[in-house]
This record gives sequence, structure tokens and C-alpha cells, in this order.
Amino acid sequence: MKSFQIIFTLILTFLLSSIIQGNEVADYYFPDELGSFWVYEDHNGNEFTRFAIEETNVDGNTFRTFSYEPQIEDWEEYKYIMHPYQYQVSDDWISLYVGEDIENGTKSIVTNKLQEVIATMREQMVEQLPDGITMEFDFSVTPTAWDYFYMMPIPVDSNDDWIAMKLELKVELKLDIQGIPVEIPEELKSVSATTNLEEAGSILGTESIETDAGRFDDCLKIQYKVTATTDTTLPPEFKQFLPDQETGGSTTTIWLAPRIGIVKYINAVDNSDEVETIELKNYEIKTDKSEEIKN
Repeated sequence: MKSFQIIFTLILTFLLSSIIQGNEVADYYFPDELGSFWVYEDHNGNEFTRFAIEETNVDGNTFRTFSYEPQIEDWEEYKYIMHPYQYQVSDDWISLYVGEDIENGTKSIVTNKLQEVIATMREQMVEQLPDGITMEFDFSVTPTAWDYFYMMPIPVDSNDDWIAMKLELKVELKLDIQGIPVEIPEELKSVSATTNLEEAGSILGTESIETDAGRFDDCLKIQYKVTATTDTTLPPEFKQFLPDQETGGSTTTIWLAPRIGIVKYINAVDNSDEVETIELKNYEIKTDKSEEIKN
């Protein structure tokens, strides 16, 4: 009985130390004491403020919580690393609860882009199709993402690499042509494309960063690389003219300053000049002793 109590005590001590360690890492690189705030500015001069607010409970799970001013209303402006509303700290991860937001944002953005493409195609078809022939398009967009984005491991190790997030995006396009004298094969009336995105995280070490909010030393540098593969359901005789998979992606880099949090964010799209930056402009960090850290 005594040996059982010793073993139980050791296990309990180990679990508690793991929880404490996780919270210490979170407080060091991702502080969230109530009343703290961070003001960020993007490359276009747009500002937003993140506030640390009361924890929330969703389906029995407790989340640390942020709010934002102004509220993010345009999914084009949403960056899940910079705009998480809820996150958790466990023994192994700081993870952002953003899966549903990623799905909603992806669906909104892809739907808008497809609507623009289809509108252009309709205009061109009206000019080119013979009289009496009509062509209509319909489509569906179905994204499925992991519930969590695994932002960083606990403990932090400069050699760490991990899968931070996965997203599957299925787009189905249906074509309805009326008035032509020949029958269109069924396999050409509906075509789907499935894109699988995988985002891998890597800790690159520490370095100093300077923004309008000041100079920050010993910033933890984390890089996330997105790779994407796409496959379609086109028949073999048509698919042979396309690569089986199209690859693309992007690279996101963030810097987290000790006791401050994220001070800089850069996202660069592969094979493109498109680069987005967000930098810390102002901040105030509360502590559990009612002290304040200001720039």
C-alpha cells in the first residue's frame, strides 16, 4: 500500500510539473493576463488591437480567450495565427482553436474567387456561343480543417519540427449546357478538385527584432511552411494534359519576444512577390502581481 502511494505521488508530481512547465512557457512567450493588450499594424497601415479577456468554456473545454478591435469582418483580412479568439495550453502544445474559422474563411475566399471567375466565363460564353445554346455553372466548396493549429511545442527545442495544421479543400463544379445537338458525357458535367494543404512548423532559434514598439532581444523565431497538392476527377483522356498534382504554398514566420508575445509576422507566397507583414506597434502586459510591462 505504501509503495502504491509513493508511485501515485510521483505520477501526480510529474503531471503537475508538466502543467506548470506548460504554463510557464505560455506566460513567457504568449502572455495573456487580463487587461493586457497588443496593438499591431500591417503593411498597408491598418491597425488592430488584441485584448486578453476572461476564459471561455466550449462543450466542457476551457479556453484562454482574446478579443479584437476592430472586429475581423472580412475573411480576406483574417490571419489565424494573428487572430485566434481561443487557445489552450497543454503539457505538449500551445494550440490555437481556429479550425472552424479556417474553414469559414477558406470557404468565403474561395467562393468569392470562383464567383468572379464564373462571371467572367459567362461574359465570354455569351459572346462566343451560337444562338440557342446556353451554359450555366454551379459549384460547391467544402473545406475540412483540423480543429487546432499547433502553434508551438512544449518544451521549446530549437530542433523541433511538427505538423501544425492540415486542411482538405474540395471544390465541385457542375456544368449545364442546353441547346447543343450532341450529348455531353456525364463525367464532363461534373468535375471536382481536391486540394490538401499541410502546414509544418519549425523552430529556427532566437534573434533580435526591432519594430515601432521598440527593440526585442532573444525573440523565438518560428517558421511555418504550407505545401499544397491538388488532384482532379477529370477523365484520363483529359487529365493527361495536366499534371497529376499541382504544388504551391507559402511561408509564414513569426517572432515571439519574452514576456511580450508576437512582435512580428511575415507571410510570403511561393513563386510570387506577395508579402504580408504585421508588426507590434504598442502594448501593455499585465502580470499576476498587478504590475505592467509597457513599451
